[in-house]
Amino acid sequence: MASDSIQYRALFEYKRQRGDDISLQPGDILTVNKVSLLSPDFQEREERSPKGWLHGTNERTKEKGDFPGTFVEYVGVVRVSPPGTKTWTRPVPPTPGGAQTPVSPQPPGASASAGE
Repeated sequence: MASDSIQYRALFEYKRQRGDDISLQPGDILTVNKVSLLSPDFQEREERSPKGWLHGTNERTKEKGDFPGTFVEYVGVVRVSPPGTKTWTRPVPPTPGGAQTPVSPQPPGASASAGE
């Protein structure tokens, strides 16, 4: 299930001041889940010029945390999809020095002649 998120671009440097904060460099792209903006104080279209603290992910560093909304500019809405699930699990390699068993390059049940 995909969800809407809002992206912002950092305009100013911000150095982390508390444990929940993330640092910003000018030009960093930050992604904020739109649901996290919903609060009783939130007004429609307020996401274009946030004034309080936002909680999101810095796409450059992959850090998650809080940052000041007055340090960023609105970029736009993006649709974020959750990571896909694998249809098969990757086999664990054999223990070094233990019995060696061949590891199949294909998922279980796949035919070696498929595609020939």
